[in-house]
Amino acid sequence: MLSRIRLPVAAVVMALSTLPALAASVQTVPSPRLEAQRQANALFETFRIKCGTDHVVAIDVTPPSSGGFTQTLGAAPTGRAQGHTIYVAYADMHLEGRETTTDIDRRNGIGWRGSLAYSAAAARQISVGRDGTKGVWSPWQPAGPVYTVTLEFKDGGWSSRGQEMSLLGALGRYGKIRRPACSEVPAG
Repeated sequence: MLSRIRLPVAAVVMALSTLPALAASVQTVPSPRLEAQRQANALFETFRIKCGTDHVVAIDVTPPSSGGFTQTLGAAPTGRAQGHTIYVAYADMHLEGRETTTDIDRRNGIGWRGSLAYSAAAARQISVGRDGTKGVWSPWQPAGPVYTVTLEFKDGGWSSRGQEMSLLGALGRYGKIRRPACSEVPAG
């Protein structure tokens, strides 16, 4: 009779001893919301760097070639713009997000779906020519949305779709966004 009691007691003791290890492993797995935020931050920082208290992005602008559909041969005409870099600084960045995962999404294997938006209280910009000439920083102005990313976690992996600020859309193929070094950003 005593041997029958020892077996269930041993099983209970063993199960209780594994609970702290199980609880610790559950705590180390980040929540989907925190992982989505980490993913969004990595995407945001692909093209932006924090210099002091501001986030800065560089946009290299190449003017279109003149002459229509074909490239002009020979040297560029005197006085023609040779391109420039626009630096945009954002102050007081904040991140807002919301999960939009539905029951139907979960049934289809989607563990998390949502969008996160980066907004700035203020922005300013400066243009620096390829020949070294530079303008002056514009006054700070209200900014609003800077970058939005839609994320989805499905089948153990994250997928994303980002949308940049409207300035890049206006520049089209003539503007190429990149992450600058703080040392190249003009002071001011």
